[in-house]
Amino acid sequence: MNGKNDFFKRNFTWFHIIGIMVGIVLSLLYWYKSGQFSDNILKKSPVLMAVWGILTGYILIDLVLSSSRKKED
Repeated sequence: MNGKNDFFKRNFTWFHIIGIMVGIVLSLLYWYKSGQFSDNILKKSPVLMAVWGILTGYILIDLVLSSSRKKED
């Protein structure tokens, strides 16, 4: 149980939550502006666009944080 909490503390910070929220907002804004009229299955569904925004936001913030940690070391 303790190992699970350490994993979440190490890999899920406030920066990740902010990145996820920004990803959701931007992906749904994109869907509202142009994606809902598309024939692409990813762009057609707001739920799939939100999942895409969650993944993109998390990964981008994680890349930025890991590169800044490497510069400090």
